[in-house]
Amino acid sequence: MTPFFYGEKLDRLFQDGDYDDRRKSLNWCFWFKNFLGVAACLASGICTGLVPATFRYALDRGYTALQLNFFSDLLLISVVLCVVVYNKTNLIPTNYKQAFLLVFQGVGRFVALFCLFTAYQYLPPANADTVINPGTIVFVAIFSCLFLQEIPTYATIFGSLWCIAGVALLGYSGMINEVPATTVDSDDVGLGMTLAIIAGLISAMLIVNIKGLLSSGTTRTMILTYAYSIATVLSGLSTIYTSKTWLLEPTSAAVLCAGLLGKFGGTVLLYAGLKLVEVNAATALTQINVFSAFGLQWAILGFAPTIFDGFGLTCVLIGTFSIVMWEALVSRKKEKHVRFMEDLEFIPTHPDNDSH
Repeated sequence: MTPFFYGEKLDRLFQDGDYDDRRKSLNWCFWFKNFLGVAACLASGICTGLVPATFRYALDRGYTALQLNFFSDLLLISVVLCVVVYNKTNLIPTNYKQAFLLVFQGVGRFVALFCLFTAYQYLPPANADTVINPGTIVFVAIFSCLFLQEIPTYATIFGSLWCIAGVALLGYSGMINEVPATTVDSDDVGLGMTLAIIAGLISAMLIVNIKGLLSSGTTRTMILTYAYSIATVLSGLSTIYTSKTWLLEPTSAAVLCAGLLGKFGGTVLLYAGLKLVEVNAATALTQINVFSAFGLQWAILGFAPTIFDGFGLTCVLIGTFSIVMWEALVSRKKEKHVRFMEDLEFIPTHPDNDSH
């Protein structure tokens, strides 16, 4: 009498020859895909690190946050619409609640990017951009607990405290950092920090909203289409009525194009990387953007990093990595358990029902 029925795969699991060869082949394939995913996420971080300094460079020469919002989303929505047409994706909401949440995703993105790009004018841009990631992580933990009943783990709380400390140090660094003569002195660091934190708050709300939409069966393509299209339309209409400067000198235009291509390329590479590595690993790998962001900020804007920037970045990296690595370990452990049970095909049966 046997308490479990193992299935045919149990016999194959302990065979030598072909099974071992297949397993080695699968391991090499898995390693190669992981390598490509890691490379894509690292490249995404480097590309997005170009955005803060280049966008601040354009802002100092007459461009507005609305223009930057419009041009950056215009590139992205062009690609998303091509995907929609190719896959013949249905974009009609199934109910009023879904329609409201999709519209909220687009309006929220517009407001969040406007706050972030405006914050570039009042803070060293790399500092403002770095505030977003840890701020978003903290707010996502809070909103997930409130609206999705996801209780944060001790690792999340520990990492969030480090992130808060890092944001405080980066904000203080922005207050004491001397404004270079080559940039416009906005002299309102408090407003810049407030706008950056608001951008992080809204970004966290959008992430929680995406979780809810995905759990209800909404496709990612549909979410991206509404988010980018609504944000592009709103920023485009606002730009027409508020912006006065359109033509830039060749150098400024080249710098702006580099920033737009960096944002576009970083987004595309991130989505490509997410196809090959899990989201926690991608989040950790893209944190490399701080190095290109602060380096380029120093190179083209003249904001020299301070010791508080170093301490702040260290706190942010410790907090972020502690959260994403813990989540990755938990996810990996669950995945291994599920795969092991699938390989063995353990199907519990009652002993009385066993005919042997």
